[in-house]
Amino acid sequence: MNQSFEVGQRLNIDIKKIGINGEGIGYYNKMAIFVDHVLPEENVDVELVEVYDKRLVAKVVDIKTKSPHRVEPFCPIFRECGGCQLQHLASDEVAKTKRDIILEALKRYTHRNLPSNIVKDTISADIERDYRYKASLPVRFNGKNHVGMFKANSRKFVQMDACPIQHPLVNEIIGEILHLMNIYKIKGYDDKYKSGDVSSLVVRVSSLDEVQVTFVMLRHHKKLGALVEEITEKDPRIKSVFRVLEKKHQNVGFFNKSLTKLYGKDMIDEELGGYQFQLKPEAFFQLNPPQANKFYQEMVRLADLKKYHVAIDAFAGTAPVSHYIADKCSKVYAIEIDKEACDSARVSLKKNGIDNVTVLNSDFKRALSGLKKKKIDVMFFDPPRTGLGKPTIDLILENLPKKIIYGSCNPSTLAKDLNLLMKSYQLVETVPLDMFPQTSLVESVSLLTLK
Repeated sequence: MNQSFEVGQRLNIDIKKIGINGEGIGYYNKMAIFVDHVLPEENVDVELVEVYDKRLVAKVVDIKTKSPHRVEPFCPIFRECGGCQLQHLASDEVAKTKRDIILEALKRYTHRNLPSNIVKDTISADIERDYRYKASLPVRFNGKNHVGMFKANSRKFVQMDACPIQHPLVNEIIGEILHLMNIYKIKGYDDKYKSGDVSSLVVRVSSLDEVQVTFVMLRHHKKLGALVEEITEKDPRIKSVFRVLEKKHQNVGFFNKSLTKLYGKDMIDEELGGYQFQLKPEAFFQLNPPQANKFYQEMVRLADLKKYHVAIDAFAGTAPVSHYIADKCSKVYAIEIDKEACDSARVSLKKNGIDNVTVLNSDFKRALSGLKKKKIDVMFFDPPRTGLGKPTIDLILENLPKKIIYGSCNPSTLAKDLNLLMKSYQLVETVPLDMFPQTSLVESVSLLTLK
């Protein structure tokens, strides 16, 4: 049955499942309707806000029947902010939902009848709030300075005093900085007049209570030095302060070559899994270290390394995977294209007394070419959200290591990549992890073995 839909039209639907972005999905005459802040088992009245050929987007008007798993969100700006998508869902159901998201992606993109038990139960986080050790937040000025978030799929700034999923020390330091910015008349960006001094703040804390601050500036401000001097005297936990100058308004947390140290150490110290890491402002490091420890431990478990194995740690970043596997095999080649990350990795490896890891500042193709005479037993991957992609997978299929350990932060790209890899490999196991509680994001670790 064909039916015309229009914006503003109201419908009553049953919500059947949760989508990859945390939205509820229901159907009307076989047309999928995506609705934020609703849950499976709920009957809702909705109003259409976007109409497409194959899907509809709606906002909830009234929840007629509530899910038994619905809970009250703990954040006062949950519905405005959009940074969290699942605060209204009970924790045990979140774990089931994240497993279902992986299963749905595998079903959709691999086109294979994989057994459901191939995806294990989600490894939940012990801490579901206060877990983000780094924040990159826009700063806005409207008489006073504020940080906030941009509402999902918009440029609407949502002001917040503190974020309950950020580490308390992150919130504390941001509050101290904003207070001093007001005193020194250093202004955040003003959307109305397209002016201001500070575009965004990046604050990273470590489990050792060391803090690193980066001001992303639109222009130099003569009072910034005085602010830095005062805040570092008042709060000795701040070990390093940096400034980035950007010529125009960029994405939040954007780092360019103008990064300048204003105070303290080049890197702050972090500890994870008993290993010491040194982190520069631009270095990628997992935002939730306690859960990241479980993530890397799963990689180690699934790899089942032997002392004679040679491994590759691709997309290595600061090489945390290499640290975790070094004592379990004979040799590791950590491949990373970013020079700064390679420098940090070498410093950390040396500090931890690890001497069987070679860091290669290279892309994957060039590194493999240089290693073609080496027999590689296991390849570890932890790529960005875009996944491995066909060129990388083609190289893997040319080299055919015995095992692949694939750490993923995006179920869709994971499933697409697995579909290509399963030409030569068998998917043995995928383990979802709740790296970012309260959100719809799903991390996972998969084991593939050569057929």
